Amino acid sequence: MYRYHHPTPIVIKLTDELGFQLRQKAAEYVAANQNRTGAERGSSEEQGFGALAEMVVRNKLGMPEINPENHPLGYDILLPSGVKLDVKCRGGALAFKEEYESSDGIMREAKHNFFARQIHDEELDTEIYLMTHLETPSNRELPGTTRQRKWIVYICGWVSKERVVREGVYLPRGSLTEQGRTWFTYRGQEVEFYNRNLNGLEKIEDLLSIERTDIEKDKHHQGDLNLTSVDAVRIVYDLIGRGVLSEKHLAFVQKETGLAKIVKPILHSNQYFHLLNWLKGKGVLTDSEIKKAQQILQEEPYSGI
Repeated sequence: MYRYHHPTPIVIKLTDELGFQLRQKAAEYVAANQNRTGAERGSSEEQGFGALAEMVVRNKLGMPEINPENHPLGYDILLPSGVKLDVKCRGGALAFKEEYESSDGIMREAKHNFFARQIHDEELDTEIYLMTHLETPSNRELPGTTRQRKWIVYICGWVSKERVVREGVYLPRGSLTEQGRTWFTYRGQEVEFYNRNLNGLEKIEDLLSIERTDIEKDKHHQGDLNLTSVDAVRIVYDLIGRGVLSEKHLAFVQKETGLAKIVKPILHSNQYFHLLNWLKGKGVLTDSEIKKAQQILQEEPYSGI
């Protein structure tokens, strides 16, 4: 039976001889078996990351690194208990952290992403997902070279498919998301699920202890927010302005998240002051109200390149 651990990532460096061999195998496997169906399954590069993460896990569990040709497409690994596990992996130049620093000094909690179409495809009958992250060099093409030092897999934790469907936040194409100090829009249909809500592992072999009773328990578990604490406060700000929530709800969310600092808006503060000055020019705003805004927002004048 599985015993819960905080989802602190297990770090596996793929820069030694074995790591390079696994990178080569993943590159060869994807070149021969790239999925080109209409479903959103990631680019060939992303499929390579997923294949590599799966091979790393299978190697650590003492299993053959590649499934036989007749293996079902719905999952990657069949655990000793009969539980079906699918390995999910996204890659990037940054190391995986449980929290990322932003320009306002407030940490942003880490999240994982699923392609929504895969989550809701009943033919993909995995029961749990193992969430991983691959840190890559600037040239992300597998297998890379033996000299590259930034091929690192982070094994983050597992979660039942049913809980991802129930608790994950679906975001359509074009939705805005924040990553540390940057913003970007999603090109695909995504489901966000936060790292803090995963079931962590003390060692990769803990996967072998997962039984069906553990999955049933996880299906009914109520996790924490699948939002950053900052976004939770932003949403409350917005809904107070729309007359839906009140200051008591803001106080509750701030207490639950432990976030006492003032959260910066999504738009730049200069845009806020432009509106405030426009309202003042129309005679519906006073200097005292602008001074009140200056206590929580800071204009940023042009200072040259």
